[in-house]
Order: sequence, then C-alpha cells, then structure tokens
Amino acid sequence: MSDTSWLEINLERMGRNLAAIRQLVGVNIKVCGVVKADAYGLGAVPIARKLEADGIDMLAVYCPVQARQLVQAGVSCPLLIFMPVRQMESDDALAVTARAGKLHLTLHDLPQLEQLNQIGRALECIVPVHVHVDTGMSRMGLTASEMDAMMPRLPRYEHVQVAGLYTHFAAAENDVDFTSAQMDQFDTLLDQHGPALGDGLCVHTANTFAAHRDRRFHKSMVRVGLGLYGYGPSLMTAKPRVTTAVTVRPIVRWLSHLAHVQRYPKGATVGYNRTFVLSRDSLIGVVPTGYADGYTQALSNRSSVLIKTDAKEQGVACPLLGKVNMDQIVIDLTDAPQTAAQVGVVVELISGDADSPCALQKLARLADTSCYEMLCRLSSRLPRRYV
Repeated sequence: MSDTSWLEINLERMGRNLAAIRQLVGVNIKVCGVVKADAYGLGAVPIARKLEADGIDMLAVYCPVQARQLVQAGVSCPLLIFMPVRQMESDDALAVTARAGKLHLTLHDLPQLEQLNQIGRALECIVPVHVHVDTGMSRMGLTASEMDAMMPRLPRYEHVQVAGLYTHFAAAENDVDFTSAQMDQFDTLLDQHGPALGDGLCVHTANTFAAHRDRRFHKSMVRVGLGLYGYGPSLMTAKPRVTTAVTVRPIVRWLSHLAHVQRYPKGATVGYNRTFVLSRDSLIGVVPTGYADGYTQALSNRSSVLIKTDAKEQGVACPLLGKVNMDQIVIDLTDAPQTAAQVGVVVELISGDADSPCALQKLARLADTSCYEMLCRLSSRLPRRYV
C-alpha cells in the first residue's frame, strides 16, 4: 500500500504543541503525554521517543502490553498505566522499570490494593500507585466512601506508595457545570485526604479540554493526548477558557494520489447502490484508499478532498461522490483546473490545516463521530512517514 496512500506525521509540530501546552499551564505544572492505543493510531514508539526527547514528564498508556512496547523500544521516562493491573510476574519485561520506580499503576477498587501489594512483593519494590477517584464518569475508580475506607488500610501495604490522585472529566469540552461539579467533589476529597497522602502527591484532573478550560483544573499535572496531536481547543463550546488563541496545530496529514480519471455523462449513477446521480457531464477521479484504510463510510456523499499540484498551494476542494469503497473513493474533478485533474496528482484526505475542508475535526463532525475515533480508525496498513 506504500504507493497508494500514507500518513505524514509532523513530529516537530508535535514538539511545538507540547511547548504551547507548557506555556498554557505554566512551568510548575507537569505534563503527562497520553500515548495509549498506539498514540491514537499515530505510532506510540516514535511519538513517545519524540516526547521524551522534548522533556515530557510522564507518559500514559492503557495496559501493560502498551507499556512493554515502549520500554522494549528504549523509552525510559515514567509510565502511568490506566487500567487496573492485578498481577505481574517477577520476570515481566516491566520489572526493571518498576524496580526503578518509573512504573506507576492505577488503583480502581479496594480489592486491588492487596493485588498491587503482591505485585510489589513479587518484584521486590514499592509500587507507585495513582488513586483514581470516580466523580461522575461512572466507569472505574473509587467512590468517595471507598476513598474513606482506603485511607486507614494503607499502612498495611508496605509495597504500595500512593504517588498520585486523579479523576477524569466526562464532558470538559461542552459541559462546564458538570465539570465544575466533578472538580468540587474531587477538591473535597483532596482537602480531606490530601494532607495524609503527603506533600509529594501528584494531583491531576485535566485532559486537553480541561487544560484549556480553566486554571483550577491544572493541579500539579495535566494529562494531554489529543492536544499533543493538534486537536481539542477548536472542539470546545461555552466559556470560560484559559485562552482563545490557537495553541496547538494538527500533526497528521493523510495523502494519496489520483489513480484514474474518466468522463461520465449526466444521469450516470456513481458507486454501490447508486447513491449519487450526476447532474451534469462530469470528470470523475478515483483515489486508491477507502474504509479498509479507515476512511469511514459515514463520509459517503458528504466529505471533500484536496487536490494539490504544488506542496505550497492551498489546493482545490473536490467533493466525494457515492459510497466510500473498501479500497477507493470517487471524487468530482469537473471544476478542478486541468493541471489538477491528472493521474498521479497528490490528494489530501486529512489536512494539517485546521481550516481546510478536510481537517480532521470537520470530517469527524460530518461522520457524526470524534477526532479520537477518526484517528484510531486509521489502518495499520497505511505507512506512517515521520517528518
């Protein structure tokens, strides 16, 4: 597939996004880069290596498998695993990282305390643990009453050290009142139990949206994923906001080329199930990429791509006609300049320009989904080219 369609991922721009987030939150606030799900489909190892080189304070993954991938690739900064880890063998590839105090695990329920202690005993180390408090996500984490019950039990577990306390906001991008209520609940627990947990406690609540929403959410660390990859602030609604200035820019472009060009008469139907009828004599182009690559069928008859004859030009928007196919899409070249309607010309399916008609957030809106899902849909058969 390397000669048909590929992703271009701008690591230098990601570094600038990290710098912008640091400027937003201030020098005293740590930044945790979220690289779960293969860095949202962009390639966890190269993304993590770049973030580590740029001084990221911590990286977060979902599960031990994802953590092992980074450790085995030589990533050495602290790692936070979000899912509830309940066992780990002494010969696990993560053992050295754990013994160095750089593997942070998350506590989600009271029975897991004993399980985490057993992990520490098996690895002959003290496990740094971040306590996840559920304030309204209703997914995982301790309730307020479970938090109360945990505190007197902690001294029993000599291989567990509470290193962090956090919660996760359910709707920081669009529900200010609920997010504030979650923060109030968390702050109450923090005031109640924080002093007993020690001065070095890492407190974190803010995702990309909350980091841009209000400084009260910043605490001692922010967890950003989408923002590092250039998305988030433009998706937010309502006030307040820390800033309305552009802070991050997209790092991803999806590129292909025209594989075929042909004329068809008015009245011809395009694609499977004949969902588009030509209203005029038309010049049609075929781009060799489709839903098998992650270009969702929900964009059928809705989206546009950009035809680019020169890397510096803005490009010509060409609408998609008919259904998205497994390996190809059909676009309307009728209004494109002759120089653009040629086999081999570069086609941009996802743009690195937030104002482009094929910007990821606009495509996600058309497909009635999110930037998160659109990124994670991108097939592994698409070569990733890092610039």
